[in-house]
This record gives sequence, C-alpha cells and structure tokens, in this order.
Amino acid sequence: MYKRLKNWMGLEGLKASELADKIGVNRATISHILSGRNKPSIDFLKKLLYAYPNLNANWLISGIGFMQDNQKLKQEKVNRTIGKVVVFYDDQSFEEIKA
Repeated sequence: MYKRLKNWMGLEGLKASELADKIGVNRATISHILSGRNKPSIDFLKKLLYAYPNLNANWLISGIGFMQDNQKLKQEKVNRTIGKVVVFYDDQSFEEIKA
C-alpha cells in the first residue's frame, strides 16, 4: 500500500511534510508509512480520504480499481446554475421566473 501512496503523492506533487500538515498527522507518521516500516492506521486513512475525497480508498488499500474515484470527480465537475424557475398554479396557468 505504501507504494500506491507514494505513487499518488508523486502525481499530486505532494511532499510528505505537506501531506502531514494537510491531514493533521505527525510528519514522522508519514515517513514511517512511506518507508514501509509502519502500516497506516484507520485514523490515518480516514483523515487522508476526508482531505482528498477523490482518492479511491479501494485502490489505495487493495490496488483494485483506479486511483481516482471517477464518480466523485464527475460530481465535482458538475457546476450548474439556475437558469429559470417555472411556477405552476392550481388554475393550470404557469409563470416563468428567470434567474
């Protein structure tokens, strides 16, 4: 798993110290995980995935799937604004209200 974490960090352009600061863990924790000395705790994974929601937890833990969670990427890319609102009345009439 530490190899996948290193790979992801490299693609994100993240240094170990930056990652530690961003997710609120000790820098030594990151160093020990990246060296393979320690395995990441559940708390570490929770903080990492909260800070980086597009990182696919399944891929990170098992190597199965893709690095990025495509569903979350699609949800983030959708940036819609309201163009108009249509109000329907009981008398079968309606009114368009443009935003």
